[in-house]
Amino acid sequence: MGKILATDLDGTLMYPTRYWRCIPKKNVKFLRKWIDAGNKVVFITSRGPEFMERLHDELERDFDYITYTSSYIVSDGKVIKDTPMDSEIVYKVLDYISHNYAPVAYLANIKNQPLLIKDNLKVGRLILYLYKLYWIIQGKRREKYILNKKYFDAHVKGAMVYKVILFYGLRKRNKKLSKEINKTLIEKFPEVEFSWSQFVNEVTPHNCNKGEGLKYYCDYLHIDYNDVIVVGDSGNDISMFNLFYENSYVMAKASPSVKKYAKHIISRVYKLDDYVFKKGD
Repeated sequence: MGKILATDLDGTLMYPTRYWRCIPKKNVKFLRKWIDAGNKVVFITSRGPEFMERLHDELERDFDYITYTSSYIVSDGKVIKDTPMDSEIVYKVLDYISHNYAPVAYLANIKNQPLLIKDNLKVGRLILYLYKLYWIIQGKRREKYILNKKYFDAHVKGAMVYKVILFYGLRKRNKKLSKEINKTLIEKFPEVEFSWSQFVNEVTPHNCNKGEGLKYYCDYLHIDYNDVIVVGDSGNDISMFNLFYENSYVMAKASPSVKKYAKHIISRVYKLDDYVFKKGD
């Protein structure tokens, strides 16, 4: 086995965004070159496994994936990790957050369901309009969803929940707010994992962050950590920057609070070509 490239999707591999495709052509060309040289690619993302088929159609190569921020991992077509959260803990976390922070919206990834969304009643119509607009401009990258409070509450209770996202709104101050809330939640609920990214907090099962997920993947396949390259752009990528620091790459557009954790900075994923391939290869 050659080296491993573990890359985030949104804001990283799928940047810059294109309405008619998921991965920009230059990034596809680089990944094909990387795989054809005997290396492996593993996508590490907050998205669910259903989305991976679209990437396979564009890449036309096999790859592994670590989804739901590492709650669900697949290697060579085999599920090697399937770890939903305890439903009682999910309920406690959501109840605490709703009473103390009142997010604009809640999003949940549940087994055998599309993305479930519950809006805050105070801004319900606005959120519905904005999310539909956001969904439209996502183009090829859009995911199926159900925006319905009653449906959300009924299906989250007792279900196999892999990830919950708490969205606080698009005001600039909410970037700082999500980071501050994340610290509080980590102390309050050690039974689950929290991370932050832009205007949101992510809730995942204990030890299901990107760093631990990639570590689990490497240990399962007996991969030397020195053979792993990681690339990302946001707060939920910091855990893998910390564990794989020597070969960590962060996007140039990332915030300073994220950049400081990675060793290298790149503007596009395909720019990794200058680092991982010698001239003349």
